[in-house]
Amino acid sequence: MTRFCCVCVAFVYFCIYETKGLSLEQVDELYAKVSHARNSPGFVPTVNFVDVKAEVGAGEARRATLAELEQSAVRRKSSAGVHHEYSEKV
Repeated sequence: MTRFCCVCVAFVYFCIYETKGLSLEQVDELYAKVSHARNSPGFVPTVNFVDVKAEVGAGEARRATLAELEQSAVRRKSSAGVHHEYSEKV
């Protein structure tokens, strides 16, 4: 019985990804980016699909790949940071 419990613990540690607090889209990003389940607790999603859906039309968002959505989100964040820095200087 104890051996079986050890096997179960090993299975959970090596095969089950930590998805607590992630939306389904972020879980999809997790599976695409993290190769081992034991690395999943430190995962931070880069794409927030609520913001993407608000900015891009629903039809276009469905045709876009995860990589394209991520690049768009990174560009928006970097341009927002530049805009914020510029407004502080003025």
